[in-house]
Amino acid sequence: MTLEFWILLVLYATGTSALNCYQCNGWHGDYPLRYSTAATCDNRNDQCQTTQYCVKIIDPMSPGVNYVTFKSDCFYQTQIQVNPTNLSYIQGKTCFPYQDGSAPVKRWYYCFCNDRDYCNTANGFGIGIVLVSLISQYLL
Repeated sequence: MTLEFWILLVLYATGTSALNCYQCNGWHGDYPLRYSTAATCDNRNDQCQTTQYCVKIIDPMSPGVNYVTFKSDCFYQTQIQVNPTNLSYIQGKTCFPYQDGSAPVKRWYYCFCNDRDYCNTANGFGIGIVLVSLISQYLL
């Protein structure tokens, strides 16, 4: 076999494979019944692919609300602008508090993972971190 064949074979075999992520909206906690609809995360066809990270964007809502909403999606970058003056590098299994530049300031949590397909599942990842931070806000 030729040298070109082996080079092409090695390049093809080491190619980057895509990471499958959920692409949906949902909530955790006691969502108000008048707004209850089926979470789109129950549909396995709601997915996307990326070579970087899956993300779960969590909106902690207002104080006194017994639920959080979230959006699961693909993230195609390696950095996130967590506030108007801070650019951070993303690492797997990490959550970042994010705020926009509006008044009043709107806050979210961006939780990233890339250790397995569908790691931004509706259950689990990121919610524990957000709940701990919400509880600590009320205690301080």
